[in-house]
Amino acid sequence: MRPVARALSLALLLAGGAVGAPAARPASGSLAWPAGHGLVDQTGAVLDEARFAGRLRLVYFGYTRCPDLCPTALMTVTQALDELPPALLARLVPVLVAADPERDGPAALARYLDTFHPAIVAVTGPVAVIDALAAAVAAPIRRHDGVVDHPGDLFLVGPAGDVLARLPNGIDPDALAATLRAALAR
Repeated sequence: MRPVARALSLALLLAGGAVGAPAARPASGSLAWPAGHGLVDQTGAVLDEARFAGRLRLVYFGYTRCPDLCPTALMTVTQALDELPPALLARLVPVLVAADPERDGPAALARYLDTFHPAIVAVTGPVAVIDALAAAVAAPIRRHDGVVDHPGDLFLVGPAGDVLARLPNGIDPDALAATLRAALAR
């Protein structure tokens, strides 16, 4: 019963959000980082579920050539992370998943992340694996004529890979920081 009570408490908190902030949407799914499927971070290091053990994740699907949505979302994440005390930040992994992995290899992602919070980890790998991660949270990615249509929302993922909340594009940094503080205080 305790996990259900925690989930309900978190859902109520996220639904309330800050005054004037868009509310979190119900979320479902599981986001696991499969070992042996070619996922790497921005340094080229192999990445799997063990990298995130015991920590919450704030996941965003984006790409380096995105003209507006991605830099805005990542700046919001950066500002929210700047508001967290180090002890809470240590319990969170903010993750940018490359929605255009054919163009966004480790080096491109590393250069791109220089603009944002140093805690953000980028993930890239085979298109099929990236698409499966997006599909797991009902956030399909479509690529056509050099344009990448991707979800603008952020996904709060629990230590076991369960999606706790889908936070709307446009959430303000203070509301995001409050949501993260509440989720990390558990």
